[in-house]
Amino acid sequence: MRKQNDSRKHGRIMLKDSLTGLYNEWCFNEFLDLEKKRCKRSEDPSFLMLADLSKFTDAPERKNIAKSMTGVFSEVTRDTDIKGWHVDGSVIGIMFTEMAGKEADARLILKSIANKCLWRLESDLGIEKSSHIQISWQSLKDERIFKIQNVSNARGE
Repeated sequence: MRKQNDSRKHGRIMLKDSLTGLYNEWCFNEFLDLEKKRCKRSEDPSFLMLADLSKFTDAPERKNIAKSMTGVFSEVTRDTDIKGWHVDGSVIGIMFTEMAGKEADARLILKSIANKCLWRLESDLGIEKSSHIQISWQSLKDERIFKIQNVSNARGE
């Protein structure tokens, strides 16, 4: 946020966090509002994944975990999926846009993506840290939350 504030002095606004590469909270939530409208209009399935890091009380540790997470997410998401801070420094959001086919099929794809992400996070961060990350999913079409998981229950424990 300091770099973002500094950039305002020079007449620029930073759209992305320089450490994590995530869109800033304002920008991400603007994209989210637009995607919700597009999804309702087109009736195509789109989903929002939220990764809650609020159980980590140390802000620098949260940023480092977020940086690790963006590395993992970039390997399993598409270029059209939008990654940003839903709540700055606390909740990461990923919008899975333009999902083809039926919503039920899209959910199976997303479950596979989530499991890959969570297993990689467990490997990269360790069981202790990764178990504190809560993942929730929301359909943007009807705005209902349909699955909440963390690393331990993604492995079937």
